[in-house]
Amino acid sequence: MLKFARVRPAIATPASRSPERSLALPWLALLLLLLQLPLIVNRGYLSFDELQWWARADVPAVSELPWHAWSDWRVFQYRPLTFNLWLVIAHALAAHAYAMHAVFVVLGTVNALLLAVGVRTFGAERNTAAVAAVAFVLSPYVAYTHGWTGTLADLLVLLFGLLGTLALLAPERPPTRVGVVAFVLALLTLLALLAKESAIVLPLLWAIVALARQPRRLPLLAVPAALIVAGYLILRLPALWFTAAGSAGYAWTLANVPARLAEYALFPWLPPLFEVAPSLGRSLLRLSLAGSCVGVVVLALLRTHWRLAATWALVCTLALAPVLVLERSFDQYAYLASAAGIGVIAGAWRRCGPGARGLLFAAGAIACVHGVQIMLRMREVGAIEQRFHGDLVAAIASHAQPLRVDTARAADAWMLERWVNNVPSYRGTALAGRVTIGAGVPETFALIMQPDGALTPAALPVH
Repeated sequence: MLKFARVRPAIATPASRSPERSLALPWLALLLLLLQLPLIVNRGYLSFDELQWWARADVPAVSELPWHAWSDWRVFQYRPLTFNLWLVIAHALAAHAYAMHAVFVVLGTVNALLLAVGVRTFGAERNTAAVAAVAFVLSPYVAYTHGWTGTLADLLVLLFGLLGTLALLAPERPPTRVGVVAFVLALLTLLALLAKESAIVLPLLWAIVALARQPRRLPLLAVPAALIVAGYLILRLPALWFTAAGSAGYAWTLANVPARLAEYALFPWLPPLFEVAPSLGRSLLRLSLAGSCVGVVVLALLRTHWRLAATWALVCTLALAPVLVLERSFDQYAYLASAAGIGVIAGAWRRCGPGARGLLFAAGAIACVHGVQIMLRMREVGAIEQRFHGDLVAAIASHAQPLRVDTARAADAWMLERWVNNVPSYRGTALAGRVTIGAGVPETFALIMQPDGALTPAALPVH
């Protein structure tokens, strides 16, 4: 695969001319949806993002939605495509958690199918492409991204990225097609940038694909998309360079890069850890075992060809580049990198010997087990949230004074923070000004959240 030379077999075989037909996409799609069923049958939500958007979208008609201006590119988060689409989805479906989760899982499944078609077109065997799609949806970062309905931007960026990759990998046609592909890549870059800032890396990733497949066409294909990114950065750099007020989570420094890179690299092999941020706080033994799994992947690719190992490391790092400078890691930020890394491995699979394949399979199996654990945990948290907010709305209706909520277990405090703070309302019931978290607040009615989300009185009201 990636010798940065023309890959003739991928164009010559009949299967590669119609990879979607040889993959039996309907059956593969059904399998992927069944594997992600725990994410669909989730009764609740994970964090404040989707609860906030639900509150904003809780209006009588679509025409009354608080649309985000397409021309307001000076704001810190300029994502009009994501935000406006999110408002529409939340307005229609947020009151029905199963339907809301189904939309995100279906969109993620489309990405998985496009990834399979892409690696198949590049020359991978049919079964390899199908397994790559399965490994993708079961991988930890992807399970988290598909299960949390606050990740629309990441799903859209990967969708546009994969569509651009397929445009690059399409069979040879007359020279006029080069201009068409260049235009398509530029358009997809623009759409992706309207979804999320991290899309600035797409032209670089496409350049690697083009360099591996058709190096002589690289300049024509890469330049228009790169110009779109350059123009975007000229307009947006002042807002992106200086952290917006109240956005401390986006504070950045180059000194963060080593720690962030280590967290993102190790997390897939740290089951059953739910989120990537505390990865480096695990025991030395667990970190060493996770590091060994990373080493196994690199060793397996090195045994095949050093360029494969270098390409895998390069595309994963490039896909993560915009977020490596941040103060904290987040699971969904590695969604694009997951697709890039799995794509390289799947594309290289036919060149790997039995030993390398065994190593890659073992490391992938551990990561997939971790992903399944995240799926189940996501569903568990959703059930707790649904029970919590149901009891909270009932408590607000039956008590005139403000409520004070604490947790029976300290380990559950993070849930309260995400479900109450900065969430203005829930199903039309105002939470702001009515609910506080923690002890020591006078003139409130104290409630305790039990491990299952149920709220029980802690004591008599404090006067």
